[in-house]
This record gives sequence, C-alpha cells and structure tokens, in this order.
Amino acid sequence: MSKKELKWLDAIAKVLEDEKKSLNYTEIAELISEREYRISVGATPANTVNAYINGDIKDNKDKSIFAKVDKGEYILRKFLDIESELITDIETTEIIIGKQLIIEALGIYWNRTQVLWKPNPDLFGVQQIGATPVNFSEQVGIYLLHDSRETIYVGQAIDQTIGKRLYQHTMDRFSGRWDRFSWFGFYCVSEKGGLTTNKKTYNELTIQQIADALEAILIESIEPRQNRKKGNTFSGIEYLQQEDPEIKKKRTQQILQELTEKI
Repeated sequence: MSKKELKWLDAIAKVLEDEKKSLNYTEIAELISEREYRISVGATPANTVNAYINGDIKDNKDKSIFAKVDKGEYILRKFLDIESELITDIETTEIIIGKQLIIEALGIYWNRTQVLWKPNPDLFGVQQIGATPVNFSEQVGIYLLHDSRETIYVGQAIDQTIGKRLYQHTMDRFSGRWDRFSWFGFYCVSEKGGLTTNKKTYNELTIQQIADALEAILIESIEPRQNRKKGNTFSGIEYLQQEDPEIKKKRTQQILQELTEKI
C-alpha cells in the first residue's frame, strides 16, 4: 500500500518532530522528499517550505507551532530553549512580505558537457533531487566561465539571456578555454517551474545590500580559501544541474547506430 501524502504543513511539522532540532528550510524540504512525506514537491520545494512556515508564523504569531531561530532556520516551538532568542515580529514580517533580493537563483560550477549547445540552449536544474526540473535558458544576471584551475571570465547577461551569452562563448575566443560555468540570476522561479521574467527595479537598495550581493557572488563562485563563510545575506536558491535529455537521447542513438554497423 502506498504511503499517504501529507499536506505541506503536516510534512514540515513531521520532519521537525522527527529531528527535534532546528533545521534550515532547504534541509526540511530535502527530508520531506527523502522520507516520502510528499511525493509531488513541485519545482521549488525549499521556497514552498519557507513560505508555509513564515505564513503560519505571520498568521498565528506566538501561537504558531513553528519558531524562527535564525535566518532561514526553524524549529517546533515546543523544542525551543527558554533562553532562545527569536526574531521579532517586525523582522519576520519583513521577510514574509519580501525584502528585495538581488540574486534569486544560482548554479555553481555547472558542466559544459551536460548542455546541448544551440543559439538558445536549455539549461536544466533542480532545487533538490526529486523536484521538477527548471529551464534557466531565459535567466538574466551574472555568469562566470571556469577552466580546470580558475575563473577565466566574468560577464553580465541583461539585454541577452544567460543561455544566449554562454552559447556565444562556445564560438568566440574563449571557446576552448572553459569547461564549467556558474550563473547568478535575477529572475525567481515559480512553484510550477517557470521564471518570473518581470524586470525588477532596485532603487531602494542600500550600498550595503549591493556590496553584500557582490561579495556573495565572488565567495560562492571563486571559493577563496581564507573565507570561512558564505556572503552576507545571500538568500538566492542554488540549483543542481541536470543533463539535457536530448544529450542522452543522442547518445543512445549513437550506440544503436554503432551496434547496427557491427552486425
């Protein structure tokens, strides 16, 4: 008999009940999928978990079964230490209604060979194993090209998408010099797996917020040895690369052709 799928709030509470400690919302989402508390998790399970918890805290305040103990980290209220310090209601509300984020989604050290290169290539990624794949071809933002030793190029994709800019680098002077790439996108992902391509303005960003975002991009992509932390207030969601299904299809066709020729 198949296991009954839990509602999101019940699944979140079950994970936190199992663990009896605070967890980051991405960890909660991964455990929900791993333990099959939910089978269908959509394209953005981590975002969904974060939204449900924050929504419950906003609606129920100190009567919520959840408590926030750090940025993106939650616990069942009954497991809270008496001396634990909670984020104030004002700060929690700020997070729920949406503090402007510069980087919404990112991919680190994606493999060039897992992309079928064409003028507008598909760039598939998943928020976690079992989530619905997202195509980041139309993403805009910052990208980096890497070889086996170092980052060789940093560029921006605003007027053209990241997919198109990367394709151009398969034919220009950098063509033979990179085997991996990283990207940092301004468009967020909807629960259904599409990109919200409405361009945002950042008129109210402070110099500190801009500096934090730039620091985070450099730390995440270059990984300097002396940095022991991620960039400040870096809230973008990282996506894991998935190979373009067309590559596997072509590989299978090639194998069949080779076997046919041998017969």
